Amino acid sequence: MFAAPSATAADPHVEFNIPAQSLDGVLDAFGTATGSIAVYNGNLTIGLRSQGLKGRFTPAEALKRLLLHTGLIGEYTNDNAFVVLAVPSSAASLATASAIAQAALSQQNVDEQRYSGLLQETVVRALCLRPETQTGGYRAVISFSVDASGEVVRPRLLSSTGDQRLDAAIPETLGGIVVGRLPPPRMAQPFTMIVLPQTTSTAGFCPPRLARGSRDE
Repeated sequence: MFAAPSATAADPHVEFNIPAQSLDGVLDAFGTATGSIAVYNGNLTIGLRSQGLKGRFTPAEALKRLLLHTGLIGEYTNDNAFVVLAVPSSAASLATASAIAQAALSQQNVDEQRYSGLLQETVVRALCLRPETQTGGYRAVISFSVDASGEVVRPRLLSSTGDQRLDAAIPETLGGIVVGRLPPPRMAQPFTMIVLPQTTSTAGFCPPRLARGSRDE
């Protein structure tokens, strides 16, 4: 379970009530509570669990706490999107989330972080430009790769949204979209992105102009 987000411009803290469970489930609950979307390699979370979290925290601090002792670190790339990356094994046993963060920031590949941000922007823009796939009331876990020409290939849903038409529209929308850059040479694929339902306390991730559809372009 999770608490509805209560962050405001004056108070960036959110009330969390996320029980211990699989890391995939925790990231899902965290994203819903904060109105954030995640990009990460699905292989990173296989077999991992999180201790959960209860209390009021900023989203960044909550994410660090939820990933503690998992060997992973989360970094926000903008106000409502974050990436989850592996921490080098020599740093995975460090005791505090801040220490893990410092170790990861000193060793992780900056190009990969930037590319993850580009993927988020590209996928979100494509979904927002199509009325059928604009965010609002659905949850989707999307897997996809980027080929040698810089296009999204093999997009698929890892679980149903509950709407067969939407299940078909999302991969159809993403297939063949141009990212504009090739992934860094050693960046693992496929990529995984979580799209989460919009709550009454979050504005979703479609900017107003994009949410009106491609007719405004």
